Amino acid sequence: MLKDYVSNQLNIELTPKQEALFEAYYNHLVKFNLHTNLTRIIDRNDADVKHFLDSMLLSKLLDMKHINSLCDMGAGAGFPSIPLLIIYPNLHVTIVESQIKRVNFLNELKVILKLNFEVVHERAEIYALKKQKSFDLVTARALGELRLILEYGIPMVKEKGYFIAPKGQKYQEEILDAENALKVLRSKVVKIDTFELINDAGFRANILIQKLHHVENFPRAYAVIIKNRL
Repeated sequence: MLKDYVSNQLNIELTPKQEALFEAYYNHLVKFNLHTNLTRIIDRNDADVKHFLDSMLLSKLLDMKHINSLCDMGAGAGFPSIPLLIIYPNLHVTIVESQIKRVNFLNELKVILKLNFEVVHERAEIYALKKQKSFDLVTARALGELRLILEYGIPMVKEKGYFIAPKGQKYQEEILDAENALKVLRSKVVKIDTFELINDAGFRANILIQKLHHVENFPRAYAVIIKNRL
């Protein structure tokens, strides 16, 4: 069960209130998924591991108690930011999501869980132009290859702030492909947490990147990014 997973993996004891929030989260996800496809992972145990625990494991890279503002790009059904918010209520979470069905789910979830987070219906590269140097931490799970999401996300990170990219088996290849993007955006990889999720749920590589200095004129227009990636 989730409480045991979190205790064993993160040495965090979920409170009864937090357990109830995850229960309500799961129930709404399954209910919404009956009419609108959000995820293929709907078995409770699989959801506990691949959605909730997987999201919370990002906290092994940074002390989330010292993070104030978090932007989650393309969060879909709220991963990883909402599970992190449940265990770290100090976080001020902003979710940027371009698909209206996911925005609707997140707004309903906000009411059900009675959590304070912002949902913005916009493309990440457009939102980023308005929110330069605004967040302590930016993350993106399954939004795209590393060099692409770096151009979206790094401009929103405060100087000396962080970007976390959860990746899979090809993480080393993605880092190599992103060398120029890291250089141009004045950022560097500072830590990589690699592990196998419990219950044979797959390999993860969570990449922690620090922004050293701000660079103007990024992100570029989407058409330019796709045609000429960093």
